[in-house]
Amino acid sequence: MNLRLLASTPALETIIATAMLTTTSGAAPSNLFHRLSANPDKVAEVIGRLEVQHGSILEHNRLNWFLEASEGEVLRILLTNRFFTFTRLGSNRWLISANLRTVLESQAMGGDFARLLLESISGVAPSIYNFVRRIR
Repeated sequence: MNLRLLASTPALETIIATAMLTTTSGAAPSNLFHRLSANPDKVAEVIGRLEVQHGSILEHNRLNWFLEASEGEVLRILLTNRFFTFTRLGSNRWLISANLRTVLESQAMGGDFARLLLESISGVAPSIYNFVRRIR
């Protein structure tokens, strides 16, 4: 199995931190986003307070991957979590789409796919990647 992140929502963690703060702040989301964009340390601090039970915060994004896997492997993934979207590109080649909530929930299934997914977000969501590694 081979997995490669192709694209993700820009400023992914800043958007999530903005969503988190809009539930507790009276500031406009656009103002929060601009302030957070200028302060990556604050983004990491806010992400560090993430509560996994409030998973809807992690739905404000989209990630796309290229996957090389057999039909059986893809079927197992789909049966485990229906929130992945798969598009067949050819024999054992797939385009996958999901959000970070789906990525984090998939960690419960374990295995190569879950590990590869987690590793794939390390560059676009480093605070969330580190958070998940700590709670595993």
